[in-house]
Amino acid sequence: MGRTSPEPRLLTQSQAAAYCGLCASNFKLACPVQPLTMLDRIARYDRHDLDRWLDSLSTFRPFKEDEDLGRMWENAGDSSAC
Repeated sequence: MGRTSPEPRLLTQSQAAAYCGLCASNFKLACPVQPLTMLDRIARYDRHDLDRWLDSLSTFRPFKEDEDLGRMWENAGDSSAC
């Protein structure tokens, strides 16, 4: 069996763009995440920072049982609520 190396946490700009599903030029325009600078010249994007940014773009709201279930029952008889 071949040994696989772990995926890097710190990504180059082109890797970060690909990770986010963007071309490099759109990544530069869209991404507010600043790269970490090491040795005064090596810039790398932290995958965790990219994940936080991408998560912030999501409109998904976790189901809050008490609040949403009550609203769902209130609208159960209203066919326009679907």
